[in-house]
Amino acid sequence: MSLKENLKNKGIRLSKPRLMVLEFFEQNKEGHFSIYEIYEELKKQNKKISFTSVYRSCKLLERLGYIRPISFEERHIHYESNLNPHIHFQCVSCGKVEEKELKDLSEISKIIKIEDTKFIITSIKIQVLGICEECQKKQRRES
Repeated sequence: MSLKENLKNKGIRLSKPRLMVLEFFEQNKEGHFSIYEIYEELKKQNKKISFTSVYRSCKLLERLGYIRPISFEERHIHYESNLNPHIHFQCVSCGKVEEKELKDLSEISKIIKIEDTKFIITSIKIQVLGICEECQKKQRRES
């Protein structure tokens, strides 16, 4: 079932702005986007939408569990529609973020000893900070 059908089945009205934001995430399954970046991209596509409509649509999709808010070293929120378990690798030099899919959550829980608790895991967010390959090459050239 598509996200549109799922929203209709839940009785959510599919206004034009909501559809625009929903289609944005359907077309951008990978990546991390601030509300401003989503707004700017939709404007580039000559879509008539307000910043407030993008904000409200993202908040609705977040509340319904279709997108997830994430925060990196900057203080503002980005959204992602990839809800599969994955790790974020962020370069502390250039800020680039890469994702690596996790195949087996049980391996992660063993590493961080979660199986010893009575805590039920519903989601795992892991962010690894380091220096990306391009920045490493740049640093070697500069040395």
